[in-house]
Amino acid sequence: MSDCEEDLAERRIKIVLVGDSGAGKTSIAVKFCNDEFTRQYTPTAGIDFFLKNVGLGCYKNVNLHLWDVGGLALHGNMLDKYVFGAHIILLVYDVTNSSSFEILQEWIAEIKELNNIFLKRPLMAIVGNKCDMEHQRTVKREKSLRFAAENGFPYHDVSARTGEAVSLCMINLAAQILGVRLTRMDQEFHRPIVTAEIGDTVDVSTVQKVVKRYPKKQNPVDLNRSPPGSKSSVCSLQ
Repeated sequence: MSDCEEDLAERRIKIVLVGDSGAGKTSIAVKFCNDEFTRQYTPTAGIDFFLKNVGLGCYKNVNLHLWDVGGLALHGNMLDKYVFGAHIILLVYDVTNSSSFEILQEWIAEIKELNNIFLKRPLMAIVGNKCDMEHQRTVKREKSLRFAAENGFPYHDVSARTGEAVSLCMINLAAQILGVRLTRMDQEFHRPIVTAEIGDTVDVSTVQKVVKRYPKKQNPVDLNRSPPGSKSSVCSLQ
């Protein structure tokens, strides 16, 4: 296959989101695929599916298939069917809910028991959702980073509400699967401009890291205006 044909060839990546109910797995998927967010919570019954097509490096047609797994699947008998063939598994928890973090260990144990069903071991990552609510965080970031490092997983803080790092997380992991190195322009393209509604409790320090800054407009210089402290004199001929 020529380089041109390789560029045009379709690539398919299966991304499975697992974690406790209410952690925000569906919200992350909806934000990434549809750029939408709703405060209304509806538990996922079984599994839901999302699809997004992106271009990554030399690959112009990459289909990201997101499998949103309901929290009850942890103790069900369908988990092996859901994660089969996964390239990426996101272990999602709510940074404001300690129990959603503690239960990740059970998810990891269950998935590791299914290692024999994977043709190739999937890339697993810890994802802390609701990072815009830093003032309500109950799971310290240092603890999350240490937990991810102990398991050999990358760690990502995201916010399904503001969109912070959601796309960047997905794209970075997908690029890793494809062996693509993202440029700074790629990174900037997938970094959103965060906007907050009136009444939102978005942490200001978080927003400042994401909002793009533009240089302040300078007032136009009046060329006819004399410099401060100078006097203008008019010489008249008598």
